[in-house]
Amino acid sequence: MTHTRGNGRGHAVVIGASMAGLLATRVLSDHFGRVTLVERDRMPQSADPRKGVPQGRHVHALLSRGEHILGQLFPDLVAALEAAGAVRVDMGNDVSWYHFDVWKTRFFSGVSGLLFSRPLLEWHISRRVAALPNVDVIDDCDVHGFTADADRTRVTGITIQRHHGDMRQETLNADLVIDASGRGSQTPLWLASLGYMQPEESTLKIGVGYATRLYRRPEKFVGWKALVVAPRPPVTRGGIIFSIEDNRWIVTLSGMQGDHQFGNEKDYLEYARGLPVPDYYRAIEHAEPLTPVALYKFATDLRRHYEKLRRFPEGLLVLGDAVCSLNPIYAQGMTVVALEAMTLDACLKQHRAARGDDLAGLWRTFLPQLGKVVDDPWQVTIAEDLRYPGAEGPRPRGLAFMHWYSGKVHEAAAHDELVARRFFQVMHMLEPQAVLLRPTVVMRLVRAGFRARAARFPEVNVVPEKSSL
Repeated sequence: MTHTRGNGRGHAVVIGASMAGLLATRVLSDHFGRVTLVERDRMPQSADPRKGVPQGRHVHALLSRGEHILGQLFPDLVAALEAAGAVRVDMGNDVSWYHFDVWKTRFFSGVSGLLFSRPLLEWHISRRVAALPNVDVIDDCDVHGFTADADRTRVTGITIQRHHGDMRQETLNADLVIDASGRGSQTPLWLASLGYMQPEESTLKIGVGYATRLYRRPEKFVGWKALVVAPRPPVTRGGIIFSIEDNRWIVTLSGMQGDHQFGNEKDYLEYARGLPVPDYYRAIEHAEPLTPVALYKFATDLRRHYEKLRRFPEGLLVLGDAVCSLNPIYAQGMTVVALEAMTLDACLKQHRAARGDDLAGLWRTFLPQLGKVVDDPWQVTIAEDLRYPGAEGPRPRGLAFMHWYSGKVHEAAAHDELVARRFFQVMHMLEPQAVLLRPTVVMRLVRAGFRARAARFPEVNVVPEKSSL
């Protein structure tokens, strides 16, 4: 990505220093002479959790596609994270993963990722964003709404109120406002106050809860760098242990459909003991805890369909969880917002090539493109969450086949390296889901089916054909 800051287009304002807001600010710094990032909390001064990120104490994963994008936006970031103790893992070799009642095969997959705490990543990114020469940060500040021109066809800025000083409301004028304030975004209400339709919403009630604490990683521990125990519905309990910086484990238990009986230390350990395999409990049974148990609940998947709106004010865009808030258990969130940031960059470049510094009509290009970015992860999340009978939401056509086929993929990944590698590539958004429907994968699933049938009926003589990866 080229760095051409201060090249015109005036002033852009970003609401919210979420991951989406930080990445949007970084992108806008290449397209606007001045960018102001407005945040309700104080910006982080260290790699510690902050109040405004309630999920920040829990396990996070940056998928390989997201890591590649962050490396484009901040060329020194990945090396800095590794120097700070982030742990590099190969998905096949370093992750012990129990899923669909089988352990995934262990091998060098070539698909890797970084493990770290969310505050470490946020601190490194926020420092780099704040250091950009054309970026100003206003933190400890509330946003009270949009300002607009006389005929309300264009957003002209925002009104803010700082938490210190004389507490007067101020106006920040802007050529472009981006709402990255998260799931609690007020943009639908503020649009209505300007005479616009609110976006249609899709929701799916899932009732997921997290319970997390940090442990000291046992000395000379071998076997895996990450342990994942994923429930097979209707089982609701799962858990993840990631090795992170400072020789620690971040240990997160998860429960679907309101199964959250893990609020204190005793309940936490009993919940871990109740997972489908004993490996998780054995790992932490005698490990040294470093923090109390932290809780987080996520009631519903939420998508606001801004891409369907036919009337929208100029000078305004929305992205991140303000548009689509996904079940965090699938680890898509940070990579999705990285893809959204790159979509913003591409749309700004395209718009400048066509119209110069005139931003009129930008939303007509960006919002449909944003919808395409979130379509695939939204469908993946909804399909998986709908495996639970208690999930409350519409069931799309073909869901039964999707569940059956993806289950076969998971089962085959217990012994077939090619299938496992393709699954990891799709999971890390390096390849589209269609890769799992290619003939090479389908044939291996067929062979796996014959192999399973032979195991149930020994009189059937099946000799699988050998094939190289």
